Amino acid sequence: MAQHSDRRAVLALLFVTIIWGWTFSWMKEAIETASAQLGDAMPLVVGVFMTVRFGVAALVMPFVLKSAREGVTRWAVWRDGGLLAALLLGGFLLQMFGLESVGPAVSAFLTSLYVAFTALLTSIILRKWPGRVAGFGVALVTVGAAYISGPPQLSFDWPEWLTVFCALLFAGHIVVTDRVTRRSPPLAVAWVSFVLVAVGSVVLLAYGWSLRPDVTASALGTLLQTPGFIRPALLAGLLGTLVALSLLTNFQKYLSPVRAAILYSLEPVWAALIALTFGNMQLDGWLLFGGGLLLLGNCWMEVWPRLARSKG
Repeated sequence: MAQHSDRRAVLALLFVTIIWGWTFSWMKEAIETASAQLGDAMPLVVGVFMTVRFGVAALVMPFVLKSAREGVTRWAVWRDGGLLAALLLGGFLLQMFGLESVGPAVSAFLTSLYVAFTALLTSIILRKWPGRVAGFGVALVTVGAAYISGPPQLSFDWPEWLTVFCALLFAGHIVVTDRVTRRSPPLAVAWVSFVLVAVGSVVLLAYGWSLRPDVTASALGTLLQTPGFIRPALLAGLLGTLVALSLLTNFQKYLSPVRAAILYSLEPVWAALIALTFGNMQLDGWLLFGGGLLLLGNCWMEVWPRLARSKG
C-alpha cells in the first residue's frame, strides 16, 4: 500500500511540474501585457496578477472540490493555511520582483537552490542528514537547474538576493507542507492558503495603486478585459494554482520533502520543452547538459533505492 501511494504521489507531483512549466510563460505574458498598459508600476502590476490568480482559485475551489470545505471552521486549519500562505506569498513576490532585473539563467540557478535549502531545513528539523543518495540527487539537480539556460553570471546585487530568499521561502513551503498536511485536511488547508494569499495580493494592489494614482479604475477594467492579460492570468489561477497546488498539498505528504523538492526541479525541463515547441528557445548544449542532469537526478532518486532494496 505504501509503495502504491508513493507511486501515485510521484505521478501527481510530476503532473504538477508539467503545469508549472507552462505557468512561467503565462506569468510572463500577463506581466508584460499589464506593464504595457499600466506603465512602470511593478507593485501594481504584480498585485493585479496575483489577485486574479489566487482570487480565482479561492472562489472556484469550494465548488469543485467538496473536501476543500471540510474543517474550514477549525482554527488549526486557518493556522496551517496561514503558514503556507505566508511562505507562498513571500516566495512569489520575491521571485516576481527579482525577475525584473535578473536574467533567466541566474534566476533559474538561484531559484533552484530551494532543493538544497529543503535538504538543509530537513536536516536541521530532523537533526539528521537525508543520506548520500539524496545528497547526490540534490547536487545533480542543483547543477542541472543552474546550467539549463547557460552559465549563470552572478554579481549578487539586491535582485539576486531577493531570488535567493525566494528559494528559501519555497523550501520552507515544501517542509511546512509536509508537516501541516499530516495534521490537517490537506485540501482545506490549500483553500485557506489561497484565500489568504489573495487577501495579501489585494493589499499589494492597493499599495501599488497608491504609488500610481494616475492609473484610473477604467484602465484596470480595460486590463481585465484584455486577452493578453486575463487569459494567462486565468490559466495560472485555475491550472497553476487550483490544480497544481491542490495536488501538491494532497500528495506531497507521501514523499520525503527532499524527494519532493528534487521532483519539483523538473519544472525548468518542461518550461524549456514548451519554449522549444513554440520557437521561443533554441536547442543548445547547455539545455541538453542541464536538462540531462535534472532527469538523471530524478532517475537516481527513483532507481537507486529500489536496487538497494532488491540487493538486500
